[in-house]
Amino acid sequence: MRTGRTVTLWLHLFIGMALLYPSAEARAGALVRFLANQKVGQEITVTGGFRRFPDQDKRRYFIRDSQTGNVEYVEYYGMTMLPTLIAGNGVVSMKASIMDRILLFYSDRALVKDIPLKGESYWFTGTLIGYQYGTMGITRGMGVGGDPYILLRSVSANPPDTLTLPPQRKEKEDAD
Repeated sequence: MRTGRTVTLWLHLFIGMALLYPSAEARAGALVRFLANQKVGQEITVTGGFRRFPDQDKRRYFIRDSQTGNVEYVEYYGMTMLPTLIAGNGVVSMKASIMDRILLFYSDRALVKDIPLKGESYWFTGTLIGYQYGTMGITRGMGVGGDPYILLRSVSANPPDTLTLPPQRKEKEDAD
């Protein structure tokens, strides 16, 4: 009898948590909705907190041609970013969150030679080269490999001239 009550209690607890805990789609929020409207190969501009991989950590990946079977190896450096603003097909401003991580890749260290190993005040523009498991992978596998990948083309201390920034919210001024 005691086992039945324990099972019932656990079942009620599990159902209650499932109802109160938001779905992965709801947790993923603005970044996933933004990426659902993007196409691989388009230009993306992003800013936010970043951390470069150490320069000695050059990594390799390969591209296999599905028609010929030829394999090309590419070496790259990279960085992770917690975006606060991302622009592509539309512009999204968001609060930085570990759940909304983006990976930026580059093959030439000279591209980032003037920026620190970590920081927040730079604008990165590149090509969206994919997200490992598509939009569903980002929603369901946040933080475990579903992150979007951008091949970096330029870095700037100022936003690009072509970027239309969303209006900034005015902070309430303290009464003097």
